[in-house]
Amino acid sequence: MRKISILVVLWFALSGCAVILVGAGAAGGYAIGKDYIQGETDKDFNRVYDSAVNVADGMGVIESRFSNSSTGKIKASVETSSLDIYVERLTKKTARLKVRSRKNLMPNIELAQKVYTRIIQDAK
Repeated sequence: MRKISILVVLWFALSGCAVILVGAGAAGGYAIGKDYIQGETDKDFNRVYDSAVNVADGMGVIESRFSNSSTGKIKASVETSSLDIYVERLTKKTARLKVRSRKNLMPNIELAQKVYTRIIQDAK
């Protein structure tokens, strides 16, 4: 098992597309990529999607949004960055949230983290 863990870490380190798994607990932690933060939460899909709309609208301008019973997508402009928010229903009481942000084609992970945190906190 330890050899597999070492191989996985080396693979991510050498692939150029490193994903860092952070945190643990009821929500299952979250992953950080070059330009996104993704995590699962124990809040239902509708609460997370509604919170994402409110946060994106409060921080910037929503350019487009789409939602059906299992997925939601929001595109917005915030602080001169493009922002993509994806919400996916996993079960009746859990959802996956992914926030991706870029500024002038470069990753803006600080904004992605800020928006992700606000959405999770707002979805009480």
